[in-house]
Amino acid sequence: VVGMCLTGNFGLALMADPSVMADVLSQPSLPFGVTPSHRAALHVSDAALDTARCRIRDEGLRVLALRFTGDWMCPPERFERLRGELGEGVETIEIDSSAENLHGIARTAHSVLTRDFVDEDGHPTRAALDRVLALFEAQLRRVPNEAAAEG
Repeated sequence: VVGMCLTGNFGLALMADPSVMADVLSQPSLPFGVTPSHRAALHVSDAALDTARCRIRDEGLRVLALRFTGDWMCPPERFERLRGELGEGVETIEIDSSAENLHGIARTAHSVLTRDFVDEDGHPTRAALDRVLALFEAQLRRVPNEAAAEG
């Protein structure tokens, strides 16, 4: 599953479906961060978050989350919360979009895998896409419950 922007966190809820084997949250933007609690909110139910944690623990599933550092629609508090809730089960990639960034990424950059993507070796958005593809390769080739059998 790849959720982007308004659908960014749907991947967490979709982990309730056993067919979901890899989960990418690209600039998850809901709810809009108009209050401090909204900035850290994940836009999923507690039950969905519990299911995600269980699948991470029991099945070895992994979540990958992507954002630009200056993206007001996907605030850093949301990624802090993801790390707090999912621990080692989530990998976060936060691409520098500050005014001084080395790649000329606009401060208004938002879409890591589409509009603001640059398909050039060494560019951080290309590295993010490569990481997405590596996650899919690793997770989709796994035998179901492989992690449980190893543990």
